[in-house]
Amino acid sequence: VRGFDEVAVFGHLNPDTDSIATAIGYAALLRSMGINAKAYHLGDLNKETEFVLNTAQVQSLDVLSEDIPDGSEVVLVDHNERE
Repeated sequence: VRGFDEVAVFGHLNPDTDSIATAIGYAALLRSMGINAKAYHLGDLNKETEFVLNTAQVQSLDVLSEDIPDGSEVVLVDHNERE
């Protein structure tokens, strides 16, 4: 993933808590390696995930639109499909 302007990390559509936590954690790992990575989510967060993020005081994630910026790499986490 080195050499890209940005790495977009996200999981499955309408993510649950483990999908969001994995995206946040992996993006943080990449940033610790000097890679410009950002965690996103696809679709709406469920109430449990909102509660966990609020309790942990985690800044809300941006929703990833269908248009990923040019020059970006995509990393899928907690996902079982390539589409």
